[in-house]
Amino acid sequence: MVPRPARVRIVNELGNAQTLPDGPDQFEVLPGGPDAVFLGLGPDPARTAALFPNFPTADFLECPAMAEQVVGWAGAVPAGFTPLTPGGFTTERAASATVIRYRPGLKAFPSFYAPLAARAALAKARVAPSRDRGRPRTVWLPTAKGDLMTRELVLAFESRGFRVVTVEREGLERSPGTELPGMLAQDVPDLFLSVNFRGLEPFGLGFSLLREAGARVAVWLVDNPCNLLTGIKSGFWRRARLFVTDHSFIGPLIGAGAHWVRHLPLATSPELFARPGPLPDCAQGLADRLVFVGRSAFPHKERFFAGLVPDPSLLAEAGAMLDNGQRPDHHWWRRRVPAPLWPGSEIRRPGAGAEAAGHLWRTRCLTGAGPQAVVFGDEGWQAAPGLRAELRPPLDYYAALPAVYGAAGASLNVTGMQLPAGLTQRHFDVWCAGGLLLTDANPGLSIFPAELTGPITFAAPKDIEPLFQSLCADPATPGLRRAWRELILGEHTYAHRVDAIVTALGL
Repeated sequence: MVPRPARVRIVNELGNAQTLPDGPDQFEVLPGGPDAVFLGLGPDPARTAALFPNFPTADFLECPAMAEQVVGWAGAVPAGFTPLTPGGFTTERAASATVIRYRPGLKAFPSFYAPLAARAALAKARVAPSRDRGRPRTVWLPTAKGDLMTRELVLAFESRGFRVVTVEREGLERSPGTELPGMLAQDVPDLFLSVNFRGLEPFGLGFSLLREAGARVAVWLVDNPCNLLTGIKSGFWRRARLFVTDHSFIGPLIGAGAHWVRHLPLATSPELFARPGPLPDCAQGLADRLVFVGRSAFPHKERFFAGLVPDPSLLAEAGAMLDNGQRPDHHWWRRRVPAPLWPGSEIRRPGAGAEAAGHLWRTRCLTGAGPQAVVFGDEGWQAAPGLRAELRPPLDYYAALPAVYGAAGASLNVTGMQLPAGLTQRHFDVWCAGGLLLTDANPGLSIFPAELTGPITFAAPKDIEPLFQSLCADPATPGLRRAWRELILGEHTYAHRVDAIVTALGL
């Protein structure tokens, strides 16, 4: 038996060990003229050259960090092969030459290879980085069935005169090199707006394709940025325009290398929440009840935090803080469980602690809401210790939630610990629907006037039931409700957030 040749192993861009396979199936050929340009020669340049005898001479680009790790690599480069700088690999050069790309290079060193691969793909597809100034501004929103915020953003951008194109994100995330060049050959958007990196695959090829074509790319990090970045395998995110719903992450993101970060809170959509429809059968009799609508855990939580169990002593300390009106949030956990923000998934360790503390906080608050409270949610709430509220089934977000918010005596908001200064949709949707909100004290409330937040906030679970009863009996509550609704509709709709995006990006 002939032994299999040992594959070369290197340390990739993220600091992980990776093998470098070779052979004809590791190369993608983009046909062109008689001259060849190699985007990576693989671990054995001489063998690679032998695979393509039609090109005895060629130009090549190679990531120095990869070539330097392979013993004898430079000496194996054929005499007829000439190194080319990234700046020398122009769109014209990419369009006229036969481009041969070493596929594994993109995953090993995406920051180097993704822009080159993007330039080659767009040149072959004849995508020119220009737009027709006579047409409306265009935004692409990558989405999939069930994604929240898509309807809100479509309505908001359209209200500001944009032509909105919703693009199927799964294909872009799976194979941007196949999907995007043809799409961009038809139209280059003014803006590609991703929510939580939707539509952007982790190695940055899609990002590079869009940027190379002339589109602005922005990412709205609606959830905890630390958790979201664990799925990103390239530093492209540092070059993206980042918006965060929680301003307390601006400093950490810049400290990790982000070039551009702005605060952009959540908002509401009057088109969806200002005119509540009929109440569903399961939501009758809410006029004098305190209502909570929410899941017991985010989808696939167990898989995301698989094998991560918070330190019991730290969790006990967090519980004591909650009793004293303090918030053991993600930043608190990261100070006690230090982890780099990126790359890698170590940051999930403090995230698991924050998630456990958040669940503890929600459970205590729902217990403090008393036996007259109503919880609309999944079956996971049935296992919550001490919960005395009436449990009812989940609600359809768009079809039923506006009516429930408007009909309830008040709606309860409990902010988790993943976003230390973040707000939830309830902070905006409840008021838009004509409802009344009770919320835990959270630094994110600072975007609202103190005279409005003071009467509706609580610090401890024991304060929830008395606060609800007091607001129900206070003759000033209808005026407070009207003032909140006027504020939200006047300053905090998704159309206002689109205005902020447009201004920040110079669109």
